[in-house]
Amino acid sequence: MRRHKRAGFGFVEIIIAVSVIAACAVPVFYMVNTTRTDTTKAINYLRAMELANEVIEWASASIVEAPDGSLPPLSVRLSALNTSLINDMSGGLIPVEVPVEPPDNPEWAGFTLNRLSYSEQYNNAFFYREVTVEPVNRSYFESDLLQKVTVTVKWAEGRRPASLNLPGDRDRQIELSFLVLNEHHLAY
Repeated sequence: MRRHKRAGFGFVEIIIAVSVIAACAVPVFYMVNTTRTDTTKAINYLRAMELANEVIEWASASIVEAPDGSLPPLSVRLSALNTSLINDMSGGLIPVEVPVEPPDNPEWAGFTLNRLSYSEQYNNAFFYREVTVEPVNRSYFESDLLQKVTVTVKWAEGRRPASLNLPGDRDRQIELSFLVLNEHHLAY
């Protein structure tokens, strides 16, 4: 009489295989989750840098005089950029459109917008931008000839701040400072 060997797995073998797979899956899951979190933090940091650099570009572009020769103070021209970039309307978060005044120069016609719009991707971090303008050491320079512009971008990582319109409840921030030379105050 021939005996057939049964091919298959026993209960103990199955338990050992499941244990090995579980032991390997936990570190992989942790690594994927950590990578996702770090990627989100890096994206928020890069968006904050982009928002700060945007102020530098607008400060540089807004030095152009109006046709009548007038030039409002830099702090006035950049004041619209000093705001929360998200609005809580009817229970939903929507990006704020920032009104900006393009340079009043025919050469700029068609190149600038009257409003800056941001993608809904900026909603997750609740960005808030503060812009300050101050003259640099008036004893050496005429007033408003050389100005220091400081841009602070604040955001919240993974949580909603108590107030969207106040900067105080955000846990991350970057700060950029730069100098703007207002050449229109120079006497030639």
